[in-house]
Amino acid sequence: MESLVHRYRNIVVLLLVICAQIALLAWQVRSDADVPMVRVWAVSAVAPVASAIESARNGTTGFFSNYFDLKNAREQSRQLKTEVDRLRIEDQLLRNELASAQRAEALAGFQTRSPSKMIGARVIGATPGEGTRSVFIDRGASSGVERGMAVVTPDGIVGKVIAVFPFNSQVLSVTDPGFAAGVESQKNHVHGILKGLGNGSARVDNVPTGQKVEVGEMFFTSGEDRVFPEGLPVGKVTGVREGGSFQDITVDPTGAESAPEEVLVVVNPVNQAIPEEAPPPDTPVFLAPAVKSDDEAAAPGGPQTPADKLMDRYKKIGDAQKHVFGVGLPGSLPPNFNLKVPGVNAPALPAASLPQKSPAVPGAQAKPPAPKPPAARTEPAKPPATPPQP
Repeated sequence: MESLVHRYRNIVVLLLVICAQIALLAWQVRSDADVPMVRVWAVSAVAPVASAIESARNGTTGFFSNYFDLKNAREQSRQLKTEVDRLRIEDQLLRNELASAQRAEALAGFQTRSPSKMIGARVIGATPGEGTRSVFIDRGASSGVERGMAVVTPDGIVGKVIAVFPFNSQVLSVTDPGFAAGVESQKNHVHGILKGLGNGSARVDNVPTGQKVEVGEMFFTSGEDRVFPEGLPVGKVTGVREGGSFQDITVDPTGAESAPEEVLVVVNPVNQAIPEEAPPPDTPVFLAPAVKSDDEAAAPGGPQTPADKLMDRYKKIGDAQKHVFGVGLPGSLPPNFNLKVPGVNAPALPAASLPQKSPAVPGAQAKPPAPKPPAARTEPAKPPATPPQP
């Protein structure tokens, strides 16, 4: 039997498969299934192998895809970082240009509303020495800048010109120990002298102990130094301490706080009124009044400051001695300012004792009185001639 089965094993297997297929077909017809059993067997046998092959293919493809994508992502990240850096630089440049435009607008508005004649300048450098605090500006003698002119901004005074070159000038900062300027407080109109401390701040000297100065009060230029016109902001009081004879007043200069890059050089200073109240914070307020017309500027007016009064007094004393200021003639002597001139530094003469004069014409000199004609000379009468005696 075993030899028979072994001999006809292929036919036996085929018969078994056919019988199994017939049985399965019968069961499929009975169960009303639409999918053939052969397909079910084939799909069930092939699906795991196909799934494994597909997983291996997807893993391999994904690995290389991710590798190349990561390499491209690194390059894109490097490009994006370069672009972000470039945009940051452009943003900073635009911010600087906007700040420069705003400063230029503030300077232009301040220059338009100020009665003083000013020219704009740019700070191009600072002195390297530690003993002095000064900066260089790009305006010099070719632009009309002279030694001793004031340098200001809308926020406050910056300094004064101490050296003039053909195309540049050196400006002594308000915080330098060698700087000095006449100042006046806003509320109580206390006068003093502003001096730098060299550490970014300044003090006000020569203020007696009895005068009232409050912390937070503003100081303005008084015009007594004949460098800074009256009415420009100087700084805010940060400390007041009583001393023996004078007070110790510390001031924080508002012009030095802003570290200006653009400044104004005062070519022709004109005094202006000190405001009664401080402007509200963060509000651009120009302290100078409107510019006067030529007719108003030409109207006669008396001296405005004590320094102007002193100069007017010296000029009248010089005019009384027929001295011409500004012209140095060889051998000429300076005027005697101790000379007593009636109406100037001496009591005026009464009106009855003054000689009657014709109306004075401005600029005309008094004519000397015309010389009187000489009186006719009369010769004495000659005695009659006596006849000769015989």
